[in-house]
Amino acid sequence: MLEVKKFSGKCQEILSLADVYMRSYNELSKGYKSPAEMKLYTKGSFIRKLKNWANKQKDGQEPFIFVLHNDNKPIGFIRLNPLPESYRHYDKNLTSQEYEGGELDGWRIARYRKVHYTSRPQFDDNALILNQIYMAPEVQKQGYGSYFINQVAQKMRQKGFDQFVVEYNDHNLNGKKFHEDVLCAQKIAETDDFDHITVTKNKNAALCISPVTIGLSRFSDLIENIATKQKIFAAKGNMPRV
Repeated sequence: MLEVKKFSGKCQEILSLADVYMRSYNELSKGYKSPAEMKLYTKGSFIRKLKNWANKQKDGQEPFIFVLHNDNKPIGFIRLNPLPESYRHYDKNLTSQEYEGGELDGWRIARYRKVHYTSRPQFDDNALILNQIYMAPEVQKQGYGSYFINQVAQKMRQKGFDQFVVEYNDHNLNGKKFHEDVLCAQKIAETDDFDHITVTKNKNAALCISPVTIGLSRFSDLIENIATKQKIFAAKGNMPRV
């Protein structure tokens, strides 16, 4: 039985989700990242992320983390947050910048990330950012992801939210297709993002940065889009497994 639950932050759920997170991330990344790069993403690194979110959730800093369970087993998660204020402030050249600081791959980092808008975006006062959506590889492309995001979208609409922003790596073609075809994301900006940090032969830190697209969508459009797709599948007698 499928159930959408709020992230509990309990140890067992963190361990199970870390496994889903790692395997899903590896599956999405294997088409454009080298084996050496993939070795940097250990299960421990995903456990640390989830523990950090659990601690922040206790302080009210991670308000929306949902987990999809299949027979009480976590098979995916979605994480949303209020849209950072930096997205709303851009100059006459439609460029904004956001300070990024913290730890990455064991290194302390600090930089200003620049965002280049293609037009002047109009954000709702309570707009959100969809930070992550990951599904276990064995349930991908079977309708589970669409089911999950549809359930979460309806919950967020009930809470009074509609508009949300997404960011996706341009090299991740499967992710790009999902964000545009299922989430109805319309491109509004371009930026870049840290992937990881490697150490050169001279023991210097090298930043690996990837191009990123920023898209804008609405839960109402997403819900309507999924309903339309389901009608088409039903008409063809080819409904997804979910």
